[in-house]
Order: sequence, then C-alpha cells, then structure tokens
Amino acid sequence: MTLRINTNLAAIRALRNLRSTDNAQQTSLERLSTGLRINRASDDPSGLVISEQLRGQISGLKQASENTQNAMNMIGTADAALQQVSDLLNDIRQSAIFALNSGASSPDQVAAEQASVDQAIAAINRIAQTTRFGDGGLLNGTRGYDVTAQAAVIENLDLRRVAFAPGSTSRTFAANYSVLAERASIATLGAATAGSSIRVTGALGSREISFAAAATAAEVEDAIDAISQETGVFISAAATASSEEFGTEQFINIELLAGTVGALAAGSNTDTGVDGVLLIDGQSFVGDGLHFSIHTGNLDADLDIDRAAATGAIAVFLSVANSGAEFQVNETASPNDRIALGIRDISASRLGFDTRTDVLATAAGGGPVVTEGGFLTSLQTGSTNDLTANPANALKIIDAAVTQIGGLRGFLGAIQAFNLEPNLNNLEVSIENITAAESSIRDLDFAAETAEFTRTQVLFQAGVAVLGSANLIPQTVLTLLQ
Repeated sequence: MTLRINTNLAAIRALRNLRSTDNAQQTSLERLSTGLRINRASDDPSGLVISEQLRGQISGLKQASENTQNAMNMIGTADAALQQVSDLLNDIRQSAIFALNSGASSPDQVAAEQASVDQAIAAINRIAQTTRFGDGGLLNGTRGYDVTAQAAVIENLDLRRVAFAPGSTSRTFAANYSVLAERASIATLGAATAGSSIRVTGALGSREISFAAAATAAEVEDAIDAISQETGVFISAAATASSEEFGTEQFINIELLAGTVGALAAGSNTDTGVDGVLLIDGQSFVGDGLHFSIHTGNLDADLDIDRAAATGAIAVFLSVANSGAEFQVNETASPNDRIALGIRDISASRLGFDTRTDVLATAAGGGPVVTEGGFLTSLQTGSTNDLTANPANALKIIDAAVTQIGGLRGFLGAIQAFNLEPNLNNLEVSIENITAAESSIRDLDFAAETAEFTRTQVLFQAGVAVLGSANLIPQTVLTLLQ
C-alpha cells in the first residue's frame, strides 16, 4: 500500500459514489412528492414523447365526448318539439275527419273545428320558429341543406345527409333514371255483351259490375271509373285499366265472370306495376314505385320522381351548398370522425306534398281534372283545402305531414340510438384504456420507488460514514513522523 497526503484517492472515490447516491435519493424524493415517474424529459425521453402523445389524444377524446353529449342534447330538444307537432297534427286530423261527417255536423260545428285547425297551424309555425339550441334555430331550416339546383323530375325532396369534400362550397350529384316506374295496367277493354259481368280488384278493394244490356267500350270504361275510388282502378289513356299508384306493390285483377267484355280472357286478367330504378353516386336504387330512399356514402335523401318523367341521364340531378349540421364526435379532423345531418324546415308551408292530379277522383267525376295534395297552410280558413272547401284532400295533406314528422323523428332517433350513443360509450372506453396506458408510462409505482428510496437512504448514510473514514487515512502518516 501507499500513503499519500496530497491526494486521497479513497476519499475521492467515496465522494463520487456519495454524490451519485445523493442524486438518486433526490430523484426518488421528487418522484414521491409529485407521484410521477417522469418529471422532465431526461427522466425517460421516449416515455415522455409517448406520454405526451397519449395525453393529447385523451384531451381530444374528452372534448369529443362532450361534443357527442351536446349533439344528443340538441337532438333531444328537437325531438321534444317534434312530439308537440305530432300531437297537433293528430288534433288537426281529428278535425278533418269530423268535417267529413257532414251528415251529423252543422256548419257552426265545422267552423269551430276550423278555428282549432287555424290555431294548431299557428302553433306549429311558432314551434318551428322558436325551437332553439343555444342561439341557433333547430326546426326552421337553418340546420337543413340549401339546395341550389335540382332536376325538374324531383318532387318532395327531403335531404338528410350530404358529405362535402374538404374545402368545397357545394356538391353536385348526377343520376340516371334507367327504368321508368309503371302502373299496373290491362289494355284494350272493349264492348260487353248483354248479361256480362266482371269483378274489378285493385289496391283499395274489389267490386263487381254487371251489364244487363249490351254496353259499348266507353260504357264499360265509365262503369269502371264510377267505382274507381273504391277499387283503386281507373281508365287511363287508350282504354287501359290502370292502378292509381306505381310499382310492384300495385296490382289489377279484372275477372270475367260471365259473357264477354272486349279482349278480356275468361277468368282472371292480372297485371302488376314496375318499380323505377335510379342510378346515383355510383349505386343503383330500386324505388317503391316512384319513391326513392337514397343511402350512399355521400348522400341520404328521400324523394319522388315526377309521374311523367322520361328515363335517361340527368347531369345535374341535385346540387347542394355546403350547409346542414355537423358534429365533431372523435379526436381527429377525419370525415369519419364527424357526423353530418340536415334537419328540415317543419313550418306549415313545408309540410304536405306537391299537388298532382287525383286520377281516381277525376275518373269518377267523369272528366273534370281534380287535384290532390298541397301543404298544411292550405288548410287555414279561406284556403283551398280548409274543412269547408275540401276536407278529403285536407286529410291527405295531414297524413303526409304526419308521415314527414314521424320520418324526421325516426331519423334523428336513429342518429342518436345507433350513432351518438354508441360513439359516446366507445369514447368513454377509449378514454379509460388510453388513460391507463398513459398512467403506466408516466405515473409512479410508489411501492417500487419507496423501496428504491430506502436503499438510497442506507447507501447515503453508509457513504457519509465511508467518506469520514477515508478522510482519516492521511492522518496515519503522522505516526511515521514521530
């Protein structure tokens, strides 16, 4: 061994180890006081990066959860208002049915019902204009889609969702009306011999017609038209017996019971209608007659095709400005993390359907064209479809309005039940799991750190004692100088 005075290597080594132990002890004290394993980037650089990324994701998910809850609250507000509109429409429907009971009601009673209809329509308009969520209207069209152009063949359009490209101000859809919807029809009806009889069956019912004497083709047609509102079968162009509506659900059966009538074969003569086919946004949709429900990745809509529409390509089928309501329901700006929808205007001027020829009433009336349809405002006192002027058509308008409100409520309910609520549940599970992952990286394991702190305490105390001993070593040199 060597004995030195100027350089005490043992003390230097002891001091170095004591400093290292002191640093470890200070780190443990910091971790135990903050509860975090990572307090600065130097504690775990890669762990800090991952932890900060997870923290950002958690923050976004929490805001998305709040957004989703707000969207559900908004839809709940709209649904509560729509329930009141449904109740009002049912009251209006009762009034229309009362007015149809003309044999047992007086004009004064009908006038009283009409007054209640006027008030109910005013209430519907008030609900449409005053239902708000925050400072924005819900049912007055401000959360609906702005249609800038639509093909002339489109009727009764109800837009529910349109997806827009990032940064775009509008979207245009082309279409091809590839198959024309058709009525059920039986052509070439002719004269009937004396004693002939037929049974006419359509969507509304069945009636028999007997010809005691010979009847011309025109008289046969008039006889079928006379019962058209009971059977749903009328005579259209070229002596053709046709169903009122279009599509495969429509049918005609004219059964020859006795004698001969034109070109009718013995027994049943039957035909069914044809559904239209519309190609839009790369997908083919078979309609319910003339009615189409379109569901693509970019468009959800219900619409009718005009009865006189021709088939073929339609370059600008529908053009929509970037509008509607959009909810951010996840933590990125991806279109998949957003839900878009449109809430239609439910004002009385928008509930109902476009006017059209009432083919059954026209046929039964012997020729003067009768129209059907219109909007709820036409039921007000003095309008074309008030309870005094046209309660039968008023009932059709009310039924269409009931269907529209019910459809809107069903759509909003489906968005909430099958989109927003599962999304909220998924967000909560994601927040829980990602928080657990972040915690495992950043939070302190107190049991392990307490054991480490105890170890460094013992080492520190030992290091102090050893350093003291090392500082005494040079003093042994004095014994050699005595």
